[in-house]
Amino acid sequence: MISSMDTLACLRERRTCRGFLRRAVPAPIIDEILTDALWAPSASNQQPWHFHVIEGKSLAHLNQFVKLAHQEQRRSYDPSKGKTIPAQYVQRTKELFRAIRPFIAQLGDGNAAFIESGSFRFYDAPTVALITMHADMPPVRYLDIGMAAQNLMLSAHARGLGTCAIALTLMYTDAIRAALNLPEEALPVLFIAVGYPDPDFPVNQFRSGREGLETCVTRHT
Repeated sequence: MISSMDTLACLRERRTCRGFLRRAVPAPIIDEILTDALWAPSASNQQPWHFHVIEGKSLAHLNQFVKLAHQEQRRSYDPSKGKTIPAQYVQRTKELFRAIRPFIAQLGDGNAAFIESGSFRFYDAPTVALITMHADMPPVRYLDIGMAAQNLMLSAHARGLGTCAIALTLMYTDAIRAALNLPEEALPVLFIAVGYPDPDFPVNQFRSGREGLETCVTRHT
């Protein structure tokens, strides 16, 4: 039985991993964290998620398709310029990139677009989980997918693994569908890179901050 303190430590110690060891994750461990993900709550117990475990040749195939799509289409996501979200959230994004920049700089020249290029190759993780949902499900079911994803990442952390949730790659959904031969009704929702963290990778030393209760909580009494 995991104690409450173990649970709280797992919640607060988890961080995004962007550098992985070249070490495969044993299949039984992947099965364990996926089982934990399946125990996430969902509306009316609909369990709208489906997990695709991508490794080996299939992962190399996916990387090739996504890389080619990016080279041809050059789509980009920059919330600080798109003016599509409120200014306060743009500012938080700017603060994130300002804080992580010194860690990326330790990688040497040519890494200015590290977050973008890393996302498109899943940070070279040995295992990638893609969560899909039936395309006919309402958007509110994304909440269920998010809870399952959180279960997966916390379970991975508890087992000494690192994870990185990746959505940028979803800009090339057609390439993803083609690489994985997904049926039309399978809507890609989120990628999660999974592997053993590289303790010497500079960016793994970075951890993003969080707003305080005074900013994010309104009490109604």
